[in-house]
Amino acid sequence: MQHPRLYEVGTTTFTAALLKHGSWGHHDLGQHPSTMTLYLSEDRSKGMIEWDIPAIDEVEHIGLWFQDGDLTDYDGTMALPPQAVAMLRSYGLTVGPDFE
Repeated sequence: MQHPRLYEVGTTTFTAALLKHGSWGHHDLGQHPSTMTLYLSEDRSKGMIEWDIPAIDEVEHIGLWFQDGDLTDYDGTMALPPQAVAMLRSYGLTVGPDFE
């Protein structure tokens, strides 16, 4: 099975307080600058956000699945960050309240 090629759509840079989540709970990582880069397949059925946080040497990859422009699922983080929700919406994708 061939995976669809993802194309870079855009980036957003911000500074926010970050938490590390796991089955053990969470702890505060402090406030750090981050950059999120959105990639989408040509038909916009799949995507990914690459979330780069250089100050703590972390890169998170958030997998995204869409149907008719509506986010149906994601994977890679415990919660979808509000900055990711805002970026998806700014590119015309629908993110329902269940993902906020």
